Amino acid sequence: MASKDAAHEHDYSTGWGWLGISGLYTQYMWVWVWLAVLTIVEVFIPEPHIFSFIYGGFAELTFPRPFVIVSLIALALVKTWLVAWYYMHLIAEKPAIILVACAPFVFSVFLTVGIFPWAGG
Repeated sequence: MASKDAAHEHDYSTGWGWLGISGLYTQYMWVWVWLAVLTIVEVFIPEPHIFSFIYGGFAELTFPRPFVIVSLIALALVKTWLVAWYYMHLIAEKPAIILVACAPFVFSVFLTVGIFPWAGG
């Protein structure tokens, strides 16, 4: 009797793919879709008037500068995590390797806090 997990395994050599297209594997394609959506959001937040062709109400929409900065940093962190976790295959690595890969993140947090536009100058 086959195990439960065997039913979810795919033989990639047979042409299994995303939307029936051989070579497009589901997990990577969904991550790609999320990266594309997050990129559109990153463009929308600082420049919503670009999307006024969809809905005219965006022409007058503006966000406060601290919101734009914090949200763009947060979106960049999410996108970085997605790329590192899935495309760089950190999801299957040992914790020590993950810590080495995340070391630049700690440095970027200090840089972000150091250049954040704090009120009172």
